[in-house]
Amino acid sequence: MKDINGNDLDDKIEYIINCKKDGTIIGPISKIYAHEKNIRPRLTHYSTWAMVYNPFLKKYGLQLKQPKKHDGNHNPKWDMGVAGHNPYEKREGEYEPLLFEENLAKEADEEIGLEVKNFYSLNEFLDAAKNLSGSIGYICERFHYQDLINNEWVGFGLILTSETDLDFKDGEVLEFKWLTPNALKKYLSEENDYYSALLIAFEKAEKFRLRYLS
Repeated sequence: MKDINGNDLDDKIEYIINCKKDGTIIGPISKIYAHEKNIRPRLTHYSTWAMVYNPFLKKYGLQLKQPKKHDGNHNPKWDMGVAGHNPYEKREGEYEPLLFEENLAKEADEEIGLEVKNFYSLNEFLDAAKNLSGSIGYICERFHYQDLINNEWVGFGLILTSETDLDFKDGEVLEFKWLTPNALKKYLSEENDYYSALLIAFEKAEKFRLRYLS
């Protein structure tokens, strides 16, 4: 397999999924190349977003994320509970794209130490939510997201968890806090120390929660 520029794949390079704006996969793209200033707005890539909700606390979880050089940020910002680009992983000698459900579980484990059981059926997810123990996930929606910097095909998920003891395994997360929906709504309207995607993720999570889980 080659990357989108025709280069042989290198085990030392991290690749993410380059795609069309409708999510059709084109192929692997170097994560570093994909985030170059002139490339990032032009080439679409897969990204997994998820809000984390604890129904026992009745609160959403937010992570304070380490600043990343490729984002041009120097100060930590608050973000949705779990998020990350979908990589290519080498399995039995072949590179394969990690799709949304798999990446949701991967990012939840690496970023905040949650072991998430994913559901592919809405009804099964809702049934599991009735007797929640541990963490469960569901990809609620897929959509194209673009702003001045980002150009992503997003798989948006909701993680329900009974856990509060978190483990920041990969060092990306500095802090984690829990806010009620009303407190989070107020925070988003008054502050600006968060990634813009958090506002969209919260609105989608609340729409789903109020329809199916309230």
